[in-house]
Amino acid sequence: MGDDTVPSTPLAALASQVNRFGASAPAPYRFAGKTFSTSATMLEPDLALVAVTIYQRRAADSYAQFHDAGSEAEIAKANLAFANPVSFVSTNMGQVTQAIGSFADSLGLPSASSDAGSLTAVAGGTLMMIAGLAIAFWVVTRPE
Repeated sequence: MGDDTVPSTPLAALASQVNRFGASAPAPYRFAGKTFSTSATMLEPDLALVAVTIYQRRAADSYAQFHDAGSEAEIAKANLAFANPVSFVSTNMGQVTQAIGSFADSLGLPSASSDAGSLTAVAGGTLMMIAGLAIAFWVVTRPE
């Protein structure tokens, strides 16, 4: 997923993944109206809001395809996150970053590019993606 470098900080990894949804993304997925700094030391409210928006879109797209309870729960979780995006993203930064990176990869968006690199190089990210695909396959193919 993404590129081959490990981010210097979790915040840099988040910004790198969110930036994938900028001007070079297909029109329906252009959520980042600006490029977020990968050297920031504090989570900007704008970055948190865009991250939650992408997080919600990923869950909504998944639900539209699979109509599963897990995706529905993720949509509800993201909807609640809009009340305080900074708090939600700060508390769930690893999960949000990984979800955004996997979503960008599934859409074929260009790799995260910055001095900080991308969270997606972490081996656990690949394992989580495989596990997620296996669960989605099971949900779709299980006998009723």
